[in-house]
Amino acid sequence: MRFLFLAATVIAAVAAHAQTPAPLAGPAPTGLVVGSGNFFSPIVNDLDKAVAFYRDGLGLDVQGPPANADANPALRNMFGLPDAQLRWSIGRPAAMRTGVEIVEIKKADGKPVERRMQDSGAFTLIVFVRDLDSALTRLKQLGAPVVTRGGAPVTVSMGARKARAVVVKDPDGHFVELLQPDQAAETLAPATANVTGVRVRLTVNDVDQAMKLYRDVLGMKGQPVAAFQDDKAVIDLLGLTGGQYRIGMLEVPTTGLAIDLIEFKGVDRRVVRADIQDPGSTRIQIQVRDVEGAIAAVKQAGGTVVSTGGAMVELPGRGGATTKVAIVRDPDNLFLVLLQAAVPRSQ
Repeated sequence: MRFLFLAATVIAAVAAHAQTPAPLAGPAPTGLVVGSGNFFSPIVNDLDKAVAFYRDGLGLDVQGPPANADANPALRNMFGLPDAQLRWSIGRPAAMRTGVEIVEIKKADGKPVERRMQDSGAFTLIVFVRDLDSALTRLKQLGAPVVTRGGAPVTVSMGARKARAVVVKDPDGHFVELLQPDQAAETLAPATANVTGVRVRLTVNDVDQAMKLYRDVLGMKGQPVAAFQDDKAVIDLLGLTGGQYRIGMLEVPTTGLAIDLIEFKGVDRRVVRADIQDPGSTRIQIQVRDVEGAIAAVKQAGGTVVSTGGAMVELPGRGGATTKVAIVRDPDNLFLVLLQAAVPRSQ
């Protein structure tokens, strides 16, 4: 049975250490979060159009026909949409097991979400590339709008290094940032691959509050929150006309996936609430030690449970194993797929 599993950009030196996520050596994590799955799951209106963007434009590897949940009521209940129609495809960067899980939801009264970069809940996939211009040309040919002011890449600082970067939108308004450092970082990607690494970024209403949830309660690794900055090149990159930003940096244990939390001030912001079925919403997958404990933590922080019945769902698997899962909405409207490792049923 197939299951549905599922930055700071270049601000100062934040992205200087970004690498392709890979298992990390060291002690086993002791917090609720123990790993991650697919790092970006855009909810889309048209799966075929979205696949073309991520496969033909961005260069991710999408294999085989889309999967669906027509015969999987437990999976539909995980989404809290027992009567919906779900289709999905997964695009993976070279040399990575996880990737971008593109989900189309029909028969659920979904409504398009419109967020700006500074609005809480806006999610950005940051893609490190060897050749920014070729990827941007392909994406523009597919109709991708450029968010960056001036409609062209800008040069930004990465500590003592430089990089060219540009932000575009996918067909459903999710932000994608292309980043080409002037010196290539180490990567497991083959020489023929343009994409060499990824990280993700979530716009939040309050970085301090978000860090409390993800670092202090859920147990991700986290670095101190930086002071507000107003680097013009970064402001232009993000498509803003002014304002300031500050960053909190997180890392998912055992995977190396970097998640950046960004907060803006001095610019018009709004809270855009959306449902899981709305094109423009975003999910990420987080592996947890105790799904019920993770649900309680998110609810305590002001989040809500989306899955049917307001509780976790058991997905049956091979060999009689079950996977405990739930989808929760965090306080900034990011949907988290909380996944507790499957264990075989007792005979």
